[in-house]
Amino acid sequence: MAIIQLVLASVILGVIYIRMIKREQPSPIPVMQAVLPVAGGMASVPVSFMMFLGLSSLFMSIGISLKGLPPVPKSIAQAFFAAGLPEEAAKLCVMLIVILIFRRKFRNVYEYILAGAAVGTGFTMLEEFFYGSGGLASLLRLATIAAHMLFGIIMAECLGMAAYKRASKNGSGIAECALAVIVPIVIHTLYDSFTANNNLLDSGNDAETAFGMVLAAVVTLLLFALQIILLVRLKKNTDRYCDMKLNG
Repeated sequence: MAIIQLVLASVILGVIYIRMIKREQPSPIPVMQAVLPVAGGMASVPVSFMMFLGLSSLFMSIGISLKGLPPVPKSIAQAFFAAGLPEEAAKLCVMLIVILIFRRKFRNVYEYILAGAAVGTGFTMLEEFFYGSGGLASLLRLATIAAHMLFGIIMAECLGMAAYKRASKNGSGIAECALAVIVPIVIHTLYDSFTANNNLLDSGNDAETAFGMVLAAVVTLLLFALQIILLVRLKKNTDRYCDMKLNG
């Protein structure tokens, strides 16, 4: 099943990413600039896991435990420390490395967005291979297959807008840099709180379990809709992003 999910993720996200590249004006990015961020995104998966292990070890060493928390706060805390923080931090590190490598080649804000989409695509491909499990969980993952691409696009758009503000001497871009960190972590944490880390489902209380299932369905539908809204918005605004020049 893991192989099937890897193939599905590669095909679906690959098609979306290639179509994004083809829309760039006046010409698409070079092959290396398109491919390297994907590889970086794949590399960020083990990095995020090491970050998670580091956080776990830190909490154990100082005696912090989530066991006594009620289901909802516990779910949010687990989602933040197990996924939201380490995974988005790892992708941010890769994104910053990509920006450093291609800092003289990025022509506009859209190329930042393409890099973010590529990092998210690479992360998803390797994550689907490791976490493919079959059954209902796989269907839910398929519904939100572009989630990491979404997070990468949001992150990269904010960083690109910060770079554009600095290039056009229209501000420092500090607020945009802060949003690049905060927004993906918040959305990712909230989604995982009521899906992968939903402690209401294991509470032993029928009412809480039912409520947890409803929450899981709702946040999945919301993230599914957000993927579509963001990709449609991005398509409509491609020319505007391409016109936001960074190098003269």
